Amino acid sequence: MLLHFAPGAPRERYFEGLLDLASKSDEERAAFYLEHDNYWL
Repeated sequence: MLLHFAPGAPRERYFEGLLDLASKSDEERAAFYLEHDNYWL
């Protein structure tokens, strides 16, 4: 996975949210991705 770190919004909540992402429902994961502007290719 390639992550680009650039000045901008704090990303702590993103990395903290990754810890329990596998246990979330599809809807919860979609909301997480939308909140953090993720585009998985």
